[in-house]
Amino acid sequence: MSNRRSMISRSSALMGACLLATVVTPAKAQSAGINNDDPVDVKKFGATGKREQNATKPFMDAIESCVARGGGTVNVSPGEYTVGTIQLKDNITLNIEVGATLFLSQLKEDYRQSSRAMIFAQNAKNIAVTGKGTLNGLAQYEYTEMRGVDVDISKEIEMARAAGMDMRRYYRKATALNAYMFVINDCTNFLLSDVSIINSPLWTVKLSDCDRVFVRGIYIYSDLEKGVNADGIDICSSRNVTISDSMMVTGDDSIVLKTIARKGKKANPCENITVTNCILSSSSTALMIGTETEADISNVLFNNCVIRNSNKGFGINVQDGATVSNVIFSNLTIETNRRHWNWWGSAEMCKFILLKRTSSAGLGVIRDIIVDNIIARVRGTGTVTGHIEQPLENITFSNVQIFMNPEDSKDKRASHALHIERVKDLKMLNLSVSWAEETERKWQNALVVKNVSDFVIDSFAGRQGLKDSKEPAILLDNVRDGIIRDSRATEGTNIFIHVQGDKSDDIVLRNNNTKKAKEVVTFEKENLRKVVESN
Repeated sequence: MSNRRSMISRSSALMGACLLATVVTPAKAQSAGINNDDPVDVKKFGATGKREQNATKPFMDAIESCVARGGGTVNVSPGEYTVGTIQLKDNITLNIEVGATLFLSQLKEDYRQSSRAMIFAQNAKNIAVTGKGTLNGLAQYEYTEMRGVDVDISKEIEMARAAGMDMRRYYRKATALNAYMFVINDCTNFLLSDVSIINSPLWTVKLSDCDRVFVRGIYIYSDLEKGVNADGIDICSSRNVTISDSMMVTGDDSIVLKTIARKGKKANPCENITVTNCILSSSSTALMIGTETEADISNVLFNNCVIRNSNKGFGINVQDGATVSNVIFSNLTIETNRRHWNWWGSAEMCKFILLKRTSSAGLGVIRDIIVDNIIARVRGTGTVTGHIEQPLENITFSNVQIFMNPEDSKDKRASHALHIERVKDLKMLNLSVSWAEETERKWQNALVVKNVSDFVIDSFAGRQGLKDSKEPAILLDNVRDGIIRDSRATEGTNIFIHVQGDKSDDIVLRNNNTKKAKEVVTFEKENLRKVVESN
């Protein structure tokens, strides 16, 4: 009997030692009376909820208490909190309750030198920021003379100057604390839901080299006039990302995909991205790929979104030598309005362009792109442009309605509804173009197809921009191996199709309804008649 009591005693002691070894509770958590399974409230670690207090340390103490027990939820109850960098770690959820607002500290010493962010994570897994609270970046701007020339919009800058526009613009204040709201690096399984994130000085949410990211139900706001560099979500070299059911009003791009080499790392691809059920407004581009393209971007779906009051609907801009492929823009309603000249965009539906950032840079590829089910009420010319050394490949527009409205700015830019240049394998299926009765004198063609091979234009409907113009509805310039079929000249059409360019060859016109056109097809030179087969 005594041996049995001894064995039980030794067993109990061993079990107690094991429990002590596996459950570690920091002194602060113990003094606050926190159980291992309970959410940790930052107020129990010294945060007062008063804005004048710097709450960075209480937030991090609360997080560390959860880390010590293997993870958990840090809760932010109603109040105002001034914070610098809050670093998320494995298995941590930061829940910001409705009525709680986090303000970006204006003290540089409150930030990790490598992060410059309010919310930061590095090599973490299973992390989340949730709740219906608000994060406020307190962005500050000044309106001043233009500093240097943005080479990507140099032409637009000169047009604005020639039109007598005020050449001042907004810049971020150099004296203000300029930081991101979120920097999430090399993380796996990150959830961002329900919060509002406003007035970011720089990109609002920056995701770099992450895998399995879920963003849903959030609201992002930056000033549409002032918010330079205040993108909504930048998905950089990340994979398996979904963004849904969110609203964004941003000065710069709302949602943008990039591939960027970070210090000490090569650029990774960006792939398997879906954006759906969002409402977006942007003074630049609502849905964007590029310009930074140092690795491939592929398997991207932008679907079921409303784009309102934007300077551009969607775009692809490849400048750094990578391939962008397998991208679908579908089920979008788009409304554009011209912005101040310093923003990229001219109130167009879309802009796809292939460039070299420098003369020594590699030349990239844009291929296998679908644009489908679009209603666009716009004020600018949509463009799809390949490089002189590399055409875009396999580009499809289907079920697209473009309504051209007058420009609401003195520096007029719009000429055509859609301009396609340097493309191999182009399909334009069920495209219609309508022009406002209040017309712009620069308006010309509904559709320009230039230096394009292997093309199909099927079920087009439209006319030229001005009823009294001699411009054609469709301009074909140096095109070959193409067909225009089952298409219709609408009321007021003068010339339906004009063919020009010595390289034009092998063009078929078939089963088109041209009763409302004064002329069906005209030619720059008589010898071009032989390249067109018509019935």
